[in-house]
Parts: sequence; structure tokens; C-alpha cells
Amino acid sequence: MSAASATLLAVLLVGLWATGTAVLLRIGRGDEDGEGLLDGAVALGLPVGLVLLAFPGWLLTWMGRIPFVVVLALGGAVALALLALSVHGLGWLRSERPSSLARSTSLVPVLLPVLVLFGIFAAYLWLRLGWPDIRGTEKPMDLAVLSNLLVTPRLPLEDPWFAGERFPYYHFGTYVLALPFRLASVPPGYAYNLIVALVAALAGAAAFGIVRFRGGGRASAVCAALLLAFGGTFDGARQLLAGTPLASVDLWTSSRRVADAITEWPLFTLWLGDLHPHAVALPLLLAFAAVAGRFATGPGLLLDAALLAAVFSANPWDLPGALLLLGAGTLATRELKPAVLRSIATLAVAFPFLLPALLAPRPEFQGLRGVTGLTTSPEAFLHLGALLLVPALAVGIALLRSRDDAEESFLLANVFPALGIFLSIVTKRPVLGLGAAFLLAVLRLLPRLKGALRFAFLLAGAGVALLILPELVVVRDPYGEQLHRMNTVFKSYAAAAALLAPAAALLLPLALSTRRARWVVRGVLVVAVAGLLAHPANLVRQRWTPSQREVDGLTWMTREAPGDRKAVEWIREHADPDARIVEAVGAAYSDHGRIGAATGRPIVLGWTNHQGLWRGGAATDAIDSRKKDVETIYRSGDPSIVREALLRRGARYVVVGPLERKEYGPDPFQERGAARRVFSAGGTELWEVAR
Repeated sequence: MSAASATLLAVLLVGLWATGTAVLLRIGRGDEDGEGLLDGAVALGLPVGLVLLAFPGWLLTWMGRIPFVVVLALGGAVALALLALSVHGLGWLRSERPSSLARSTSLVPVLLPVLVLFGIFAAYLWLRLGWPDIRGTEKPMDLAVLSNLLVTPRLPLEDPWFAGERFPYYHFGTYVLALPFRLASVPPGYAYNLIVALVAALAGAAAFGIVRFRGGGRASAVCAALLLAFGGTFDGARQLLAGTPLASVDLWTSSRRVADAITEWPLFTLWLGDLHPHAVALPLLLAFAAVAGRFATGPGLLLDAALLAAVFSANPWDLPGALLLLGAGTLATRELKPAVLRSIATLAVAFPFLLPALLAPRPEFQGLRGVTGLTTSPEAFLHLGALLLVPALAVGIALLRSRDDAEESFLLANVFPALGIFLSIVTKRPVLGLGAAFLLAVLRLLPRLKGALRFAFLLAGAGVALLILPELVVVRDPYGEQLHRMNTVFKSYAAAAALLAPAAALLLPLALSTRRARWVVRGVLVVAVAGLLAHPANLVRQRWTPSQREVDGLTWMTREAPGDRKAVEWIREHADPDARIVEAVGAAYSDHGRIGAATGRPIVLGWTNHQGLWRGGAATDAIDSRKKDVETIYRSGDPSIVREALLRRGARYVVVGPLERKEYGPDPFQERGAARRVFSAGGTELWEVAR
């Protein structure tokens, strides 16, 4: 990665950050909380700026194939225009100062969110230096999508692992993040790890922005960012108490805390480094939580609609959470009827932004079904107990203070916990019973709540509602009866944890405000915080003496298959951006598909099971046909049949490397016909097919 690319990338990101910040300040001009507005605008400026750059060109793709240069030019023009209008509207080109910011003369409001973002970015980049390899889990798939977006000549995106067809999986979030890296010509191996760290920084800064936009203090905002980016779960403490050494505390075990389900939380997701839709959508979801319903103006409505559409386009699994946030945000500053009208208006304005996502191919929705599994009390406590502790304490204190009469307050504070226990026993679903009681308590308190507390309880309620969801209904998928809750628990819990972190930070002052039991409460919270430290301490312990110190995620290829790495560089330098490649087809979660993933050039067939999941059963014949053609190309002794298969798939290059020899014999692709060898090094060859 050249110094020029790094410099240009930094300039682009700072420019987009300034654009998003100026737009937010312009939308919020006249806000009573000038310092909170400035803090939040700086914290959320970069994700908003990225969306402003990405959406204009993306919207054109519903009409058909659009040259990527048009996408970039249109997005850049719109972003620059909005920056100029916002700066002018704020009076920064004239003598007057915005009245709402008149009190914000200190550098602290600007520096603090900047330090939060840069601090989290530096911490996660430091972690990535120890685990840089884009390998294992589903990172190769995510790299294939990112690499393709870094070089594709047009949108909509061609499937990187099913050449010639549109990509049917959610990739708007990756597209948003890829744009500045593409403009700066950052190589895929570097871009991947930098984006992983950037996602963590954007998510932490967005949590900070939620607290400041919603009336919370700076200390609470910093707590929200740290809790979201670095908070572990009680399962880490459980492992330590069971005798596991700190260096052996296993994050993977904690991410499978609920039986037959995946239970990710932000620290795990961000550390693992898979650029899945739920990961790259995390900053967008949190940014939407910060602004939804916050500004009553027309531009505020437009911003809400754009961010709502961005969340759905990046990860449709976040739709329930986004709708809950829309309701929470509008109710935070409005009565019920105006809140409903504002929510309806937001959905209506969001519809045009949603057209590309709605019209694009995507995995088949197989409907909903009831559940036969449940989350036990120990499972829920070990996974999310720490994030639920502060809201539980806060709702109890709020109920105690909701009546002037001490006996009435005491009775009210005990009714809801008793109701939760009763519902848990009757339904045999503790998460459902206790969660329903919490929601009823929030509804009971809502008329008396204002400002930061009102939104905090609504945000916590949205998180709890997402935890209840997989206790009632799940999305059908092909994973079988035993794993029928796996994906719904996964996506619901991941979003819930992200929302509960800033909610807990907003409610922390209330939980600490009790006088009679202050030391008991503080002691409980200190123990809870200590319980969250096992996972991050384990990561620091492992990272302190790393075997690697690299940003380049393709270093593994240089070590183990240097010929493949040199072939990748040759393709990136000489091959057309949309040149199609034939390489070995093999099992998922393996190195198969490595050349296409590292170069951004589409290959004939990648991991077949993923294509089956994305395209459904109707694609089985097409997948089998492509697999057969690849077999023919490498194994057949008939030149005419081989050439026919190559022409049918539009292949330009055939890879012959270690994996091809492993899968198809020591001398694959013998019948090369008119193909010519254009590269050979380290046991890897590239053959160019004559047109």
C-alpha cells in the first residue's frame, strides 16, 4: 500500500466526515442543546458522509447497469453540493455564528468524539495486526465482495462467485465502505483490515453520538462507546471462575451461549472481522438510532428516511430493529399521534431510497414459523445480563419515584418483577416473561418521562423487544428443526446488544442516583463491569506477543502459496476488471475461490453451499452445471469440449495452481487449445483463453 494511497484515503475520509458533520449541524440548526448537537454531529459525521456519497449513484442501479464512474461522480457532486449548502447555511461563510452553537466555543466538543473514533480505530487496527489473515470463517466470501466492489466497472454487482449473474446477497453496507478505498486505490488485502477497524470506530462513535444527540452527558457517551466496542459478556467471567486461564478464555464459546444458536455481540463481531451484512450495517443502525425522529424539520425527515433505507439495504434482518427505533425516536419527543404520523411519513419518504434493494435479487424469504426452542435463564444471563442490569435497576428506581405516596411506589416497584416471574413460570420462557414485564413497566412510566430518560427507556425497550422476538417467531431457513432458531436468535441478539449498550449508558446516571442503597448498587455495578473485562483482557493478552504484525490480509498466501500471490498481483495489474476466471471448486470455509476473492474478478463458481443458500433450490441445476464445466475444463481430454465449456462461461483466464492440482490431478487443464500461458511462478500458472 503506497504512501500516496494512504494519504488520499485519509483526505477522502476527513472530507466525508466534514460533509456529514456540516449536514447534521445544518439540519439541527436552532437546537437548544448546542453542545450536544455539535458532539453528536462530529461523532456521526463520517457514517452520514459515507451514505451521502453512496446513495445518489446507488439509486440509479434500479434502472439497470450503471458505469461505476457515473456512480462515483454523482455521489461526489451531491456530497460537495450538500457540504457547500450546509456550510453556507450555518453562516461559516459569513460573519454570523449559528445561535445554537454560540456556547460551543471550546475545542472539547470537537476533540472528544474525534478522540473516541480515532482511539477505537487504533485499538482495533492494533488487534488486526495480530490476526490479519483474510482466511477461515467466511472472510474469503466477504473479501470477494469487497474486492469486486473495488474494481467492478459497473453496478449492479456481478456475483463474484457466479460469473455472469447478479449478486443476490446484501452488499450495500460493503459498497458504502468501499467507495473511499476504491477512490484511493487501496489494495484489497489492506482495505479489508482497515475497513474492519473502521467499522468498529464508526460503531463506537455512533454509540457516543446517540447519547449526545439524546440529551446524555459526555461521560455517559464515552461509556456507551467503550461498552459497545470493548464490552465482553458474563460468559468470559464464567470461564475464568471455572478455572480457565485468561489466555484461554474462548470468545467463540461465548458466541454460542444459547443452545443451537449464534449469540454474537459487538466485541465478538468486530474482533472476528467477518464483513458480513450485520457487521457493516452496525454503524448505520446506530446512526439511525441517534437521529430517528430527532429533528422535526423537512431535512430531518429526509435524513431519517435515507438512513432507514440504508439500514434495510445493508441488512434486511435489521428491519425489526429499525422499525422499533423509528417508533422509539419519534415517541421520544412527541405524543402518540404526531409520532405515528412522523413514522408513517418517514416510511413513505424512504420508499424511493429502497427501490434498488427491493428490486434486486436476494435470498428467498421462506416465511415465518412458531418456535419450539427457548432461551434459558442462565443462557440469557451469561450473554446479556450485564447490558440488562442497568435498565433493570433504572426501571425499578423510576417506578419507586413515580408516586408521591411511599407505599404506592413500593407496591408498583414490586408488581412488575412479580408479573415477570409469573409470566416466566406460566410460559416456561423466562426471556419472554421478564422482557414483557419490562416493556409493560416502560409503558407505565412513559407519560412521566421526558428528555434523555424517555428516549433511554424507549431504546432499552427496543432492545428487549428484539430479545423477545425469537421466543415467539422465527424466520424459516433450510437449517433443519434443531437449528430453526439459529439465524433469528443470531440477528435479533446482535442488534439487541448494540442497542442496549447506549441505552445502559443513558440510564446509568439514574441507576447511580439512588441514595439509600447507593453502595449496594455501586458494588453490583463494579462487579458487573469486572465481569465484562475477561474477553477484552484475553484479546490484549493474546495480541501482546503476536506471531504477525501485518495489515495485509493476504500475507498467508505469500507464506504458503507464493505463486498464487504473484498470480493475484499479475491479474490485478494486467487483467480487465470484469475478466472472468476459472479456478478450483471446493468445500466452503476453505481456500477455494482464493484468486477471485483476492483480485475482485468474478469466477465461474465459488463455494457451492453459499450459492445454494443465496439462490435457493431452483439454482441447484445451474450450480451443478457450472461445477461440471469446471471439472470438464480441468479434466477433459477433448479440446473441443473444453473450449465449449470455456466459451459458455465467458472465461478469460484459467488458474493452474496447488489447489487445482490437488482437486483435479497433477497435470490439470491439459487440453489448452489456443490458450496461451501468460504467467508462471512458484508453481502457479495463468492461461489466457483465446477469444
